[in-house]
Amino acid sequence: MATGDSPSSSAIKVTAPIAAKTPAANAPIPALLAPLAPRSLILAGTLAGTRLVAVGERGHILLSDDNGHSWRQVPAPANATLTGVRFIDAKQGWAVGHDATILHTTDGGESWTLQNFAPDWEQPLMDVLFDDADHGIAVGAYGLFLETADGGKTWTKRRITDDDLHLNAIFATGGDTRMVVGEAGGVYTSPDKGHTWTKRALPYEGSLFGGLMVDDKTVLVFGLQGHAFRSTDGGQNWQAIDTGTKAGLMGGVATPNRHVVLVGALGTVLNSADGGGSFTLSYRPDRLALADAVRGADGSLVLLGDEGPKLAGALP
Repeated sequence: MATGDSPSSSAIKVTAPIAAKTPAANAPIPALLAPLAPRSLILAGTLAGTRLVAVGERGHILLSDDNGHSWRQVPAPANATLTGVRFIDAKQGWAVGHDATILHTTDGGESWTLQNFAPDWEQPLMDVLFDDADHGIAVGAYGLFLETADGGKTWTKRRITDDDLHLNAIFATGGDTRMVVGEAGGVYTSPDKGHTWTKRALPYEGSLFGGLMVDDKTVLVFGLQGHAFRSTDGGQNWQAIDTGTKAGLMGGVATPNRHVVLVGALGTVLNSADGGGSFTLSYRPDRLALADAVRGADGSLVLLGDEGPKLAGALP
């Protein structure tokens, strides 16, 4: 039983792990290599050393070695839509997506192997986080929570909430602390890399689509209809942030000097120079929906969404 550490917290029961389905139980169709893949819907991105890696619809995986100026597609063993990607260093990373798909690479994204594929679950995975080469967590729809202690060779199912609400994102918030956000204002924190979880009270009951750590004290979460909230105490207390928009906020990035960019529907781009305390709103002229933002090795800002990755200047 997880324990809360503030009066506004409620305990979350963690059930016994159940063995996850192995890839051999299904026969996925490999992603099609398509000339127009760099102009397809791209949903998430990350930095692997100096290389940008982005993933999206139909199992598309794109790599850029020039800070987002050009992209090339690489083969993937499943054509399921990919929704999240994380690397622990320049070589080793994981991507997750629909059909409970989990992919793994050890060569900087050049090639990928299948670790989990379970379309009969009807539970897409939305995000993934690894602490090191062994321990990782993937989260998704209807409370899906998968954990591995052997680099993804085997995965186990767990429950961190008693309901079936969607878990949309997982991220580190400093040291051993982790945070998951999801449906119905769900914010769950762990002080021990995901072993125990506590639900936090948020003054909001709508969906949260993402979150990020701004500095060692500040966390932002964001979601439906432009809602964003800021905490400076690990998620125990939250302040609503006026974003000036009703567009859904889907992803974002924070720089080492606390500059924050959030992106979302209708080409929404929010910039903050004060660690997420306030934002300046703008819209891309094309109004294409944006799903994520990633910072290149040279400080370039790359926006991901409809019609693929787009360079958008430099981040401070």
